[in-house]
Amino acid sequence: MIKCHKIEWPGCLSHTIFKFIEQGGWPERWHNDKKVHFFWGLGANNIPEIRRCQERGEDWYIVDVGYIGCEINRYPQPSVQDWSKTYWRICKGSLHNDLTNVSADDTRFKKILEEKPGYAYAIENYEQKEVPKLDKVLITPSSEGVSRFMYNDSQKNQIQQLARKLEEVGIDRKDMILRNKPRPGNMWWGTSIQDALKDVSVLVTNMSMCAIDACVLGVPVICDEKNICHSIATSDYSQINNLKTPTKEEIKTWAAKAANCQFLVSEIRDGTAYEYIK
Repeated sequence: MIKCHKIEWPGCLSHTIFKFIEQGGWPERWHNDKKVHFFWGLGANNIPEIRRCQERGEDWYIVDVGYIGCEINRYPQPSVQDWSKTYWRICKGSLHNDLTNVSADDTRFKKILEEKPGYAYAIENYEQKEVPKLDKVLITPSSEGVSRFMYNDSQKNQIQQLARKLEEVGIDRKDMILRNKPRPGNMWWGTSIQDALKDVSVLVTNMSMCAIDACVLGVPVICDEKNICHSIATSDYSQINNLKTPTKEEIKTWAAKAANCQFLVSEIRDGTAYEYIK
């Protein structure tokens, strides 16, 4: 059986997304197995509920925005511009998918490419860039919720830890640039990650999906091993002076695998998503 942990706030997209899981026969498909839980991100009471799943040995999945495709509007309230072109990732036991054993069949990526979202086109036309001399480093920390879930720590402490790791490999604090997620009222509101990446030599993060922006735009990335971009980045800070950007073959393989971990709501409803993640 399955349980969809909808967030009570009426504006949450979980109400719509989980409706498609419930309509798609997912409860019947898993009716003989132990309980399977679906969570929309880490909001509300999701973190302690996931901890309880872990204690009981029950499978759990995170459902959230996809890796490649149309972006959603987040403020003042989440909304979807085009449901037929917006993808949702479904991750078993993690915030991001582990791409190790995911098929590299690029059929789904080619379908996304036909819809012409920005990064699919950029990936298709990607050319590996020479890594510039190390200069400024952009730090894009994980959110407070992710920091507490992944590392049992505050975002502030995680930022300090990233900075210390960079100092240990010779990076001066004055060459570190912090960029948090833009939210109404903060200093990054109205700015873009694309512009921020123009003036840096490397992006450093734990789980931020800004790693995707950097990899696609040819900026080397240091990230957590569980970040979706780990296969085309590194988690080894000692390599700060020997970083590389992905080859065209590497980034296209990554894109094909990532595309096989995200789904339209129509694919969630018709069972396509289930066949990929079961």
